[in-house]
Amino acid sequence: MHPERQYQDGFEFRRVTSAEVIEAARKHERLIEGRIGGARFAFILHDLRGAVLSTLNLTDADLTGSRLDQAQLVGTRLRNASLFACDFRLACLRQADLSKSDLRGVSMRGADLTKARMREADVREAVLAVYRGGKPLPETFDGRIPDLTSAIAVGADMGESRMSGAWTLNADFTDANLAGVDFRGADLRGAVFKGANMQGANLSETRLHGTSFAGALLTDAIFNDAILEDANFRGAIMESSLIGRLRGKGAVLPGEGGESARPVMELVEDHAVWVAAAGRSGARADLSGRDLSGLTLSGRNLTAAKMAYAVARRLVLTGSSLVMADLECVDLQDAVLVGVDARGANFERAHLNGADLQNANLGLLESAEQPDRKWPARLTRARLRSANLRGANLRGAVLREADLSGADMRDAQVDGIVLDGANTTQVRSR
Repeated sequence: MHPERQYQDGFEFRRVTSAEVIEAARKHERLIEGRIGGARFAFILHDLRGAVLSTLNLTDADLTGSRLDQAQLVGTRLRNASLFACDFRLACLRQADLSKSDLRGVSMRGADLTKARMREADVREAVLAVYRGGKPLPETFDGRIPDLTSAIAVGADMGESRMSGAWTLNADFTDANLAGVDFRGADLRGAVFKGANMQGANLSETRLHGTSFAGALLTDAIFNDAILEDANFRGAIMESSLIGRLRGKGAVLPGEGGESARPVMELVEDHAVWVAAAGRSGARADLSGRDLSGLTLSGRNLTAAKMAYAVARRLVLTGSSLVMADLECVDLQDAVLVGVDARGANFERAHLNGADLQNANLGLLESAEQPDRKWPARLTRARLRSANLRGANLRGAVLREADLSGADMRDAQVDGIVLDGANTTQVRSR
């Protein structure tokens, strides 16, 4: 059946007033705090369309089968809640916490789940008894498929949740934590998993036509019997054994899909001419998606080069220029970038675990004509676990939500550095 929510003939949802919601929330708070007069927030098969429930603590609430389409639930706590077969279409659930909740058969079509928490949530198919005229029909059941079509789940934390069989067509999971999620049999066509953490996720028997995993972390992920035609894995971090198993199934894999078949060194030489001639001759290097692993490009001028989604593990770039280069989602794990000039470069979502960036210049690029114009090096959500940044210039660098755990930042210049949401666990700075 199509997952679009269907309501049964003859059944009317009772509309809930704002006053009832406020009173129920007050009693629920008393219950949570263990005070006299408390009662569970329970609206089963009710009409709460457009209700404003933002920031409320509704832990353990029961909203089974209710309509909450277009409701406002920003920052609402719904941990362990019973949300079985609820309708959250076009609802705003930004930063809401639905961890360990029962979301079987839920509709979140077009819902905003930006930075929501759904850890260990149950988002599988629901089976409901069919009613006519208020009476159940014997041995008649309705299977309700969870629907997250076109949902926005950017930066959401759904680790270890169960989403087998769910519809998530064209959903946006950019930068989401989906580690260990069970997606078996889900329809993920057109979904976006850019930069997502999908370590250990089970995507067996999924439909992945046109799905993007660009820059996603897919170590230990399972793709048994998945339909992979036109799926995009450029810049994804995957074991070589998995890449081998997926080859020949219609997907674009890491290290594939470069626009030019010319040898890398020819492109680099032409690029140097292009830079020296200010674009009047030569050609700008486009190494996007190419396999550069193990190459040595020390001292090369790669200013403004395109290197996004390239596989460049153990690439040696000692003393090279990467000024204003595009290295989004590039895999530079264990690469040598000692002394590189990367002012103004784009390293967003780049994989730099174990990379050697000692004495690298990742500071501000200042305009010669307009001193007030400055371009920072961008490393938002870059992974720099155990990277060597000793003595690096990081003045003004943007490292929002970057993973710097275990990095060596001794003697680094950090004036004006932006570290909002970054993981700095065990960073060595002295």
